[in-house]
Amino acid sequence: MVNPLGKSVSYSDVFDPALLFPIERAEARVRLGIRGALPFVGIDRWTCYELSWLDSRGVPQVALATIEYPASSPRLVESKSLKLFLGSMNFTKFANSSEVARVIRESLAQVVQSDDVRVSITLPDQWAACLIAQPPGASIDSSESMPDLSVQLRAGSQQVEETLYSNLLRSLCPVTSQPDWGTVVISYCGQQIDRSSLMTYLIGHRSYQGFHEECCERIFSDVLAACAPSSLWVGCFYTRRGGLDINPERWMADTKRPLFSGRLARQ
Repeated sequence: MVNPLGKSVSYSDVFDPALLFPIERAEARVRLGIRGALPFVGIDRWTCYELSWLDSRGVPQVALATIEYPASSPRLVESKSLKLFLGSMNFTKFANSSEVARVIRESLAQVVQSDDVRVSITLPDQWAACLIAQPPGASIDSSESMPDLSVQLRAGSQQVEETLYSNLLRSLCPVTSQPDWGTVVISYCGQQIDRSSLMTYLIGHRSYQGFHEECCERIFSDVLAACAPSSLWVGCFYTRRGGLDINPERWMADTKRPLFSGRLARQ
């Protein structure tokens, strides 16, 4: 399988795990200056809104699926290939949703080279419980800023514990240059970040070409360098494209992750 991103491809009606295309994490991390032991732990969480298959009678079924795998996996899965893989399940019979979850989990485990892949499926009778969440913390979107990726984050000497978010995250696909939109949340304990410089820095990503996971790791690394935190968590919650949203999270070991459940309004 070659990378389908940016190419015209036909959708298969035959279930085919070989459609999944892996991307090595190492190259992007080298660009960020990350070598050797990772300075974070984390997950990549995907929400799949267009999951469908046939039951044992041949009747179509629909559901939502959530997929998680660790940031420590050597590979991530390319998003268009995941869409094609899930689409290839549309005309395949499965005994039940548990079998669907198992097949997705086992297929992805081989591609990302990790045994720690988790898949949960939400059936239509459970959709009423799906919540729209508000990002935790304080918005910085009213801060004065100018788009400039060269701006360095500034931090003062005052020690704080705070959670900040911005709905203005935008980056570019490194293959197609199409824009990806999202919300970024930063929770830390350390030297207080100057909000104006943070807003300018984040808006500078509007021209930055990188996969979602790389953008999250870049923001984590730069905040880590700027405010010498004792705890740090960064989450990037991107809007869906092709029926998939991608939500990478990175945090320092022993950092408590902010607790909020549900998808954000734009997802």
